[in-house]
Amino acid sequence: MRALIILLTFITIGNTSHSQIDKNWLLIARNSGNYIAIDGYEVRLMGFTASLGAPVLAPGPTLRATTGDSVKLRLYNLSQGAPHTVHLHGLDVNQQNDGVPSLSFDIEHDSSGYYYFKAPQPGTYLYHCHVLSAVHVQGGMYGIIIIDAEDPTVTWDGGYAFDKEYHWMTSEIDTIWHNDTIINHEEMDGMPSHIPKVYDPQYFLVNGAMDFQQEEKGDINIHEGIETKILLRLISIGNFANKYTFPAELNATIISSDGRPLPAAEESDTLWIFPGERYQILCDPLTEFIDSVRVDYHELSMGAAKGTQYINVVIEGVFDLPVTEQVAITFYPNPSETYLQFSTQAFSYSIFSLAGALVQEGNITDGLVNTERLKTGNYLIQIDSGDNMNTFYFNKK
Repeated sequence: MRALIILLTFITIGNTSHSQIDKNWLLIARNSGNYIAIDGYEVRLMGFTASLGAPVLAPGPTLRATTGDSVKLRLYNLSQGAPHTVHLHGLDVNQQNDGVPSLSFDIEHDSSGYYYFKAPQPGTYLYHCHVLSAVHVQGGMYGIIIIDAEDPTVTWDGGYAFDKEYHWMTSEIDTIWHNDTIINHEEMDGMPSHIPKVYDPQYFLVNGAMDFQQEEKGDINIHEGIETKILLRLISIGNFANKYTFPAELNATIISSDGRPLPAAEESDTLWIFPGERYQILCDPLTEFIDSVRVDYHELSMGAAKGTQYINVVIEGVFDLPVTEQVAITFYPNPSETYLQFSTQAFSYSIFSLAGALVQEGNITDGLVNTERLKTGNYLIQIDSGDNMNTFYFNKK
């Protein structure tokens, strides 16, 4: 009788181990995405979406839970090609739920698989497909995982309080790795013969955007007030190393690495991040300024930077900049080679470098601003039409 009770108890525990689910995540694997580069070139993508109607973008959806949550992640493969997995990069999960196909399982087309885990300590993590990861990660099959503390306004229990947060995931695209032969492959067998021998990216991305596209996405550039404590979550998923250079006025402090608090926080204006790493940076701007965070993309041989992105930082008060979404005036082209054409005709204007220096100004009656004398780079142009003032970001080729 005692043996029967023990057996029934074991069966009950086994059948209910995942019955208490606090968070349900859904990812749909697809290979029908496109990235329109700033030069108009259309790049084929693989990726994850959270619904059937959502566009395939890279990164995929940001997944979020609270430490201690029991999480169920469903992966539904609709890529009509290779099998896929979700590797929970940096999370402390068991081998069966880690997403490495040879050690757990992979999921074929038109099939679902499930991953179960308890959300670990608060921090910044990432996920990606681990099937032929050199191909599938380059293809766009990756995203961010955030584990919040029980109090979501602090980094971890007893950690740092913050008011706003930004997530920056860096990656690159080599278009040769995105041709149809690679994206549409059905089986792993034989694929290595199709993998290009050279990796030479043409596009360098932050959250899947570069240059003026960052302004269009609306979730990359910093626009906050003085004394707003800002948490930066930095994630590298590309094949290059990234060197971040922060404006001194941000008062950047490195507080954690790979989901673990550092033994001692480090104040620094520069930070190197290598593939797969994640850092959390706490910023405490105490003065008004306009500048940018510079991100350089280096091959792991650590030669000269192959690409650079600038992330705008506006701490309110210098020009009292409006929110971009509220601006009714439009202009083109962006990037600009010789001119900017505005939808309004008569106005005065001032062009500033991202460091806040005035580089050009004038009065316009035909909506046309000449940019030929500007050096290549990123700028802010302030438009005063008499009734209101608007500020725009643009790139000069």
